[in-house]
Amino acid sequence: MTTHTISLHIPTMVSSSLRAVASFLTHLDIHETMLKDTVRTDAYRDFIYNHKSLFAGKTVLDVGCGTGILSMFCAKAGAARVIAVDNSAIIDKARENIFNNGLADKITCLRGKIEEVSLPVDKVDIIVSEWMGYCLLYEAMLDSVIWARDKYLKPQGLMVPSHMNMWVAPITDPDYIADHILFWRDVYGFDMKAMQAGIHEDAQVLNMPATTLCAEPFPFLQLSLHTTTVKDLSFKRKWEGKLTKDIDALDGFIIWFDSFFMPSRDDPVPDDAKAEEWAKDGKKGVAFTTGPKGTPTHWKQGVLLIDNTKEGGVGRKEGEHIVAELEYVVPEDNSRALDVGMVWNFDEEASESSQTWKMR
Repeated sequence: MTTHTISLHIPTMVSSSLRAVASFLTHLDIHETMLKDTVRTDAYRDFIYNHKSLFAGKTVLDVGCGTGILSMFCAKAGAARVIAVDNSAIIDKARENIFNNGLADKITCLRGKIEEVSLPVDKVDIIVSEWMGYCLLYEAMLDSVIWARDKYLKPQGLMVPSHMNMWVAPITDPDYIADHILFWRDVYGFDMKAMQAGIHEDAQVLNMPATTLCAEPFPFLQLSLHTTTVKDLSFKRKWEGKLTKDIDALDGFIIWFDSFFMPSRDDPVPDDAKAEEWAKDGKKGVAFTTGPKGTPTHWKQGVLLIDNTKEGGVGRKEGEHIVAELEYVVPEDNSRALDVGMVWNFDEEASESSQTWKMR
C-alpha cells in the first residue's frame, strides 16, 4: 500500500484572513450565547426597566459593554448619558448597533481598558456591568469594575448588580463517573485513560442535576459590589454540611453564585439569601441563580471532581458530617485565572483529604 503525504500551503495573507474570520465567529458565538441566556439578560432588562426613576437623567458607565445591550437598556430607561467601554473589537459592533437603534446621541462608545481610557466625565451615577465568570471569578473582570467604581462612581452611586452570594455543596454522581471517567478504563478492551488527562486537575463547567447534591448548599461568601476590594477576591472560607442520603462515594463539589440587583446601596441582602426564593418572597429588586435548582444559564456550575481513581471512593451514610475549607487564589501573573482548593474530612476523622483544581 502506498502512503501519500499531502502538504497544503495557504498563503500568509489568506491564512491571516481565515484566522480573523474564525476569531470573529468565535466572538460572535460567545455574544450570541450570552444574549440568548434569558435568565441573565432578562434580569438586567427587568431591573433597569422596572426602576426607570433610578436611571432617568443619570450618567451611566457600562464596563465591558460587549454588543451594547446593557447600554441600550439604560438609554431606553431614560439615562441622559451612557458611556460604553470595551477593550475588544466588539466595540465597533456595539457602536453600529447603537447607531442603528437611534441611540448614538445618548451613548458614547470607547475602546480600551477601563483603566486606560479617558472618560468624558469626572463621575458617574451608576455603573452597570456583566462581569461575572465561571465559579464567579474565573475570567471575570471584577478587578476592573472595582477600579472603575473607586475612580468614577459618585459617593452615593449605584452598582448594578449589587450583591453576589456564593454557594458550595458536595455531590455524588455515579452515572457521570461511569460515563466520563470509568468509561476510558475499558474502551472495546483497551485502556484509554490517557484521554481523561486533566479531568481531576481542572475544574469542569457543567449543568448538574439537583439530585447530585448530597448535602444542603452552604453560603460561603458574599460580595457586596459597593464595598468589595480586589484583596477580597482571594480567600479561604470554612464550610460544613450533613449528608442528606447514603452515597457510594463523594465524587466532588459544586460551586455556583446568585446575583442580586438592589435599587439602593443601603438595601441589605442576607448572605444566605437564595435567588430562586427572592421573587417568591416578594423582596425588592431582581435576583437570579446559576445553581442546579434554577433555570440553566451559560455559567452552568463549577464542578470539582475528586480523584478517587487510585484508592476508590468511600461509601458514606446519611447524617455524616463534612467539615471543609474552600480557597480561591487568583494567580499574580493572570488576574483572569483561578485556582480552587479544598480541604475536607468527615466527622472529625484523623486524616484530611485535599485537592486543588485549576481554571485557565
